[in-house]
Amino acid sequence: MSGAKRSTVNKKVGMISVFVLFLSFANAQSDTGAEVNRGVQLFKAGEYEKAYRLLRPYAEAGNPRAQFTVGLLYDMGSIKMMDKARAVEWYRKAAEQGLADAQYDMGVMFSKGEGIYKDLGEARRWYEKAAAQGHPYALYNLGVVWERGYGVSPDILKARAYYQRAAVRGVAKAAYNLGNLYYKGEGVPKESAEAARWYRKAATLGHPAAQFHLGWLYAHGVGVPRNAKEAKRWYREAAYNGNAEGAWNYGLILEKEGNPEAEYWKARGKRKMKSSKK
Repeated sequence: MSGAKRSTVNKKVGMISVFVLFLSFANAQSDTGAEVNRGVQLFKAGEYEKAYRLLRPYAEAGNPRAQFTVGLLYDMGSIKMMDKARAVEWYRKAAEQGLADAQYDMGVMFSKGEGIYKDLGEARRWYEKAAAQGHPYALYNLGVVWERGYGVSPDILKARAYYQRAAVRGVAKAAYNLGNLYYKGEGVPKESAEAARWYRKAATLGHPAAQFHLGWLYAHGVGVPRNAKEAKRWYREAAYNGNAEGAWNYGLILEKEGNPEAEYWKARGKRKMKSSKK
């Protein structure tokens, strides 16, 4: 065989070898992903011991989703032992690889001082990393940080911006807090219509207090046209979801209608309001 032919054959063999190695790597990655997915599903199904046994080797091998889920298992005490420090250890491994859920939980652990020292600055740093990836609850928590001044000087405009980003991603609490800001005019112009818009967003996401507030706005024609039917609807939603003021006001409406259920709802609302003041 001539030198030129031998060189061509060697190149083809080399290319085939590289391709085979690539396929082997891809298949290994695919198998790892499938096994980690299975472990996560076991976790969601409450099969915690099985999930731990399956995921621990992949976590030790560096898979971030496996690391995060092992952290959850330690955090929740789902494997017959609660170990917040180990939870932080695994969350950190996943967070440092860029997993947003793990970055968010690192923020939570630092903010509460669970498994690690309490440090609001570190909590904010991790929330910011997760928020940069669009994590809804990291965005919401940053809104709370800036509204209430946790480790920073309060800045309502920053809080509003984070709440808005969280609210459009479906965080009901963020939409409710926005409604409160606009209703009270705290750090932003007082705008009843804007308050109603955000209360409605939170109410449709199932937030009981927002449902009550939206009902109240309809009952009094604040920020929205007065509408007794809509007021009753949202008071009822709030009452059914355990809101004391909603239950009381729903009971009052039923009382005016002569509905025998009125006393039940008034009593339920009164009882809840009393217990909340204790």
